[in-house]
Amino acid sequence: MQTVRPRGLSPGWYPATRSGVLRQCRRWEESVRTSPDGKNGASAGLAAAEAAAIHGAVVVPHAGWSYSGELAFLGFTQLGSTVDTVVVIGGHLGPDAPVLLAAEDHFATPLGRIAADQELSDWIRAALPTHDDTDRENSVEIHLPIVRYLFPEARLVWLRAPAGPVAVDLGRRLAQWPRSERIAVVGSTDLTHYGPRFGLTRPGSTEAAHRWVREENDRGFIDRCCAGDGAGAIEHALRNHSACSPGAAAAAMEFARVRGADGGHLMRYATSCDVAPDEHLVGYATITYPTS
Repeated sequence: MQTVRPRGLSPGWYPATRSGVLRQCRRWEESVRTSPDGKNGASAGLAAAEAAAIHGAVVVPHAGWSYSGELAFLGFTQLGSTVDTVVVIGGHLGPDAPVLLAAEDHFATPLGRIAADQELSDWIRAALPTHDDTDRENSVEIHLPIVRYLFPEARLVWLRAPAGPVAVDLGRRLAQWPRSERIAVVGSTDLTHYGPRFGLTRPGSTEAAHRWVREENDRGFIDRCCAGDGAGAIEHALRNHSACSPGAAAAAMEFARVRGADGGHLMRYATSCDVAPDEHLVGYATITYPTS
């Protein structure tokens, strides 16, 4: 009997209807076509030849669509159009947690179901200890309608990686998959969560604190991601609270490193305050990794 993972997030995260998802994705697609940092992206309806390089892995944010959806969409468009399977790796796990893998055969989205790549999932289970992911969780689900829109024929693997060494191992194992050139890996993480609600504050003005987040704390994590230093990115995040799911980013960059990437490129950076100014701030980044 085929199993389907239902939607778990409320409409506040992303639209509940097919028309709402299509409308938003088409707006983003037009923005990507015309923006300087997205003009070389391969998105729905664009030929693969338009892409300047094949980016086998990206790091994208996972807040609600109104905050970081366009940055995530931009990252997905950099993956080219010849992808058989999209591996989305989320997080929100501590260093000692196991790798989590969704066991369902299909994933529901407002645009229709996405089939799981059970062959790759079984290969991962044989390569690494995993547990079934049964949580209602945003770091993967928030991206599923984008996957269905941009890659309507692709299959999906839903993973979550802990903030520990096994995340790097996960990325390495994915790169060893015999058909790894036909998969794309997406590491899903937001950056610094600053403010009293998140338990992270600094003396001085809100303006100075937000500048510290943007120019120092987030920058330190981004620099390690661009260097392809997965272990360093995890260490920076754990020490400085600079990312909520660093293992996801580390897995994506290790996959890219093994597949031939010599580092990443920061395409775009933003914060929640760009949408809704507040004493609280969350950072977002889109980082791409060209692979062979």
